[in-house]
Amino acid sequence: MAAYKARGISLKTAPFMEADKLVTLFTREHGKVRAIAKGARRVPSRFGGRVEPFTYADYLLAKGRNLDIVSQCQVRETFQSLREDPEGLPSGLYMLKLVDAGTVEGQHHPELFDLLLDHLLKLKAGGPSRRLAKSFEREFVVIEGIYQEGVDPQYSLSDHVGRDLRQW
Repeated sequence: MAAYKARGISLKTAPFMEADKLVTLFTREHGKVRAIAKGARRVPSRFGGRVEPFTYADYLLAKGRNLDIVSQCQVRETFQSLREDPEGLPSGLYMLKLVDAGTVEGQHHPELFDLLLDHLLKLKAGGPSRRLAKSFEREFVVIEGIYQEGVDPQYSLSDHVGRDLRQW
């Protein structure tokens, strides 16, 4: 198995098999990557909280047949204060969900990664959550190339991701 390094933000996790987690990472180098964190659901796990949503880390991943495997993880930022902020958390989750729904696996997108990290850091610092979420929407549509003059970014994004964003 070939191994590679990637700096990324965990977008979401889901249970996988008996004790593993399926992790969706958005990396600067490789775009969106789905990987398995072996044993992450066990109580004494070396991955446990290191692959939870919002976690910004350096990952060592091994190429698998269908899904990659998380071999190592060095956390850079957990965004714990954002997770505990009742006003900032919905905006942060919205940004993660938007990146997950609006990108495809393997699409190299360093500008979008930098935008996401920048906005999460601003949210963590206590920036105005609704204004940051709207700012993220506007910059997202410009980066994705779906910006339309005079059209609310939410409508362009709804077409782009194939779902009505007002329900998020």
